[in-house]
Amino acid sequence: MRKPGYAVAGRSLLAGIALVLLAVILLSAQDSGPNFSDWDQAVAVGPPINDTLVDDGCPFISKSGLDLYFRAWVSSAKKYDIFVSHRDTVEDPWETPINLGDNINTTAGELCSFVTIDGHWIYFVSNRSGTLGGQDIWVSHRQDKRDDTGWETPINLGPNVNTGSNETGPSIFEDENTGEVVFYFSRGVGTPSRNKIFSCQLLDKVTPGPATPVAELNSTNAWNDMHSFIRRKDGLEIIFASDRWGTVGLYDLYVSTRASTMDPWSPPEKTGPEVNSDRSEARPSISWDGTTLYFWTDRNKNVYGSYQLDVYQSTRTKIIGKDKQDK
Repeated sequence: MRKPGYAVAGRSLLAGIALVLLAVILLSAQDSGPNFSDWDQAVAVGPPINDTLVDDGCPFISKSGLDLYFRAWVSSAKKYDIFVSHRDTVEDPWETPINLGDNINTTAGELCSFVTIDGHWIYFVSNRSGTLGGQDIWVSHRQDKRDDTGWETPINLGPNVNTGSNETGPSIFEDENTGEVVFYFSRGVGTPSRNKIFSCQLLDKVTPGPATPVAELNSTNAWNDMHSFIRRKDGLEIIFASDRWGTVGLYDLYVSTRASTMDPWSPPEKTGPEVNSDRSEARPSISWDGTTLYFWTDRNKNVYGSYQLDVYQSTRTKIIGKDKQDK
């Protein structure tokens, strides 16, 4: 004999159980994410990255932690070039920097760079011939990721990213959850021009979609917000530079987090006195595991008494939750 309502009730019960299990799984995944200590006192990376009479800035650390890209002033040519330094292990000192060659470095100026996880593509800032305005973002490919000077002729990223204003601070997050590749950068907007953080999807390595401001990270039009860098392993933390009201110095590094890559960013907070000084800090780059932060600062004076840019680093410890420690 048929029992009315049993099948419907059974399905409802199963659906309810499934929703509860899904919530538990999502909460567990969120709780299993890494937590970190505060940043330690920042220190100069030192020679051969930092030169006593040269402005060094715009650091970028590779996924392996064995390649550090940065831009430095070439006094003989009176312009900035992009260099890379290597090391055999993360415990070893950095080796003599290598100039990336004539396809990347021109008679114009080349600034902040970002290399993809696979090591075959570099995005960088340049005011070379062919820009749509002042500084544009360009991309170049190389066949051999071990060939420091094997970069091919760069391609301008086009009008979805580049405008008649200045663009700077390229960085990329590849979201494993959605399959999207999100491109972050900064653009000057308004009159007078102020840098604001934008993002767009990368449809392929050389084709960005339309860009929009990242509202949660940007302050009012009176201030600059730029050089955003997302923690690439999970995409739940972003650090950027700003001169907004409340900074300790001229520019400070701010941090924002989110519970998942589908959520909005939290209200930004300063990274703390161990990182920020009474001068400027900018262009952060976070190691793949989230424990080392690289950035540039002009807190030091050279032998002539002038402030100069140096690459600094700060470290922190990954804190494992009690549930993991017990296993």
